[in-house]
Amino acid sequence: MLMPATMIAQSDVSAELAAQNTPDGWTAVALPSIPTITDANTMSIVSYGATEESADNTAAIQAALNAVPDEGGMVVIPAGTWLCGPIKLKARTVLHLKAGATLKLLPFGQYPGTVGNITKSVSLQDFITPADNNASDLIIEGESKETSVIEGQGSDWWRLRDEKAAAWNYIKRGAVIRFTTSAQRFLVRNLRIQNAPGVNIAAGKSGKGSNCTIHDVVIREPDSTLPFRPAENSFPSHNTDGIPVWTDHVNIYNCDISNGDDNVVMDSQAQYVHVWDCQFGTGHGASFGSYTQHMHDIIYENITFDGTDSGFRLKSQRGRSGSVYNLTMRNCTMKNVNNPISIDAWYDGRPSSPASAAVKDSTATTPYFHDILIQNVTSTGTPYKSSYKSNFAINIFGLPESHVRNVTFDNVKVEAAKGMFLAYCDGIKFINGCKITNTKNPSKLIETEYKANYTGSFDGSTTDGVAAPTASTMSTANAYDLSGRMVARNTTVSAVSKLSPGIYILGGKKIAVGRK
Repeated sequence: MLMPATMIAQSDVSAELAAQNTPDGWTAVALPSIPTITDANTMSIVSYGATEESADNTAAIQAALNAVPDEGGMVVIPAGTWLCGPIKLKARTVLHLKAGATLKLLPFGQYPGTVGNITKSVSLQDFITPADNNASDLIIEGESKETSVIEGQGSDWWRLRDEKAAAWNYIKRGAVIRFTTSAQRFLVRNLRIQNAPGVNIAAGKSGKGSNCTIHDVVIREPDSTLPFRPAENSFPSHNTDGIPVWTDHVNIYNCDISNGDDNVVMDSQAQYVHVWDCQFGTGHGASFGSYTQHMHDIIYENITFDGTDSGFRLKSQRGRSGSVYNLTMRNCTMKNVNNPISIDAWYDGRPSSPASAAVKDSTATTPYFHDILIQNVTSTGTPYKSSYKSNFAINIFGLPESHVRNVTFDNVKVEAAKGMFLAYCDGIKFINGCKITNTKNPSKLIETEYKANYTGSFDGSTTDGVAAPTASTMSTANAYDLSGRMVARNTTVSAVSKLSPGIYILGGKKIAVGRK
């Protein structure tokens, strides 16, 4: 029941250790620890009864997973197509998809929970999950991010919405991969997920499932704006988030994501999450929310957006948030993005004008967005839309009782057919030659301004109104905030880490300080 161990399938995580790219002041993401893979701890699903002809290989694949020794081992999915339902991985397991292997979810109507008439709320099982709270140290990997495939067969799920089927209101779709238990140290690498019924890879839930690394993953679902034309095999996908993060200490890099919802999204409990060197196509962008409780210290960098609905998108509403801070987007390029930069506390319904916005008492779950850095970001090709809600070069819309505060735009250049929308925000800074270009009405760089306080220029000039922090004006021994104000003299990284939450510069490097 064993098979020769492949040289590509391995428990080695040395490449991930070398690529970690941990920001100053953060703790490195912990990686899985799995014994060396040998012939003795390697199982093939074929040895446990899986066949390409079978309409359901769930029992056979689960038997192979159950046979992994307690010390750890690997289960191999050979080349071919293998239909399967929900499966669970025990601790120290590698699930390995060979090149040319397709692990295909059972179709709607056969997947557990979708059989027969659905007349009440049904929470479907996720496809691949840890077996229990002790199932730490898991690796899900492929040999090729083009031909090692998990196929979700999602079109029959998405069409329920477009056909206005009652079942759409009852079914709560699972994720293709979800890490939600108290276990930790998970790695997903070198594979492709396509046509997911709903979420693709969920990193954590309610703060559980921490220390996730996801890299070199391709995600593909149709754009949610496609026309619904079954006769032409045109199915828009719905709620197919690429990688939602609900936990702390997560690395996501070298991923290529086009889908029908957020490409990568931070949700409540997302902390110390670093996303870099990714490509986003169709989808809703590098997002935050709408659930944003206990969220801080997030970095998106070196991301390219092409035809994405949004770029940097922070969204929430009263009752779903709290203090959200230390968010960074830097070194990113956008092309044909509808909403390049949006910070909005009105996810549940935007008032017709800032002046008409109702004031409510501030509570622990009132959105309070602050200490945000947008740096070295260029966006072109945002089209015109008459909507009061979208397609602004920059959109910042806080609450009357809780303004958005301390957002720094550093060398940000946006070309759009509308100017900016700025309301209920303070401490907005434009430094280092920011430039907003309104291609439809060049003299109108701000479309709407209401109770907005900002400094600096955004017409491409370098007269910023505040001193831009540069290597030539800073002592390497002193710490500065993003406006260039010195906050500590002759200091160290350790001392800076004890300052109040914010982003600081010491020795030419940025240090993100979270809530104590």
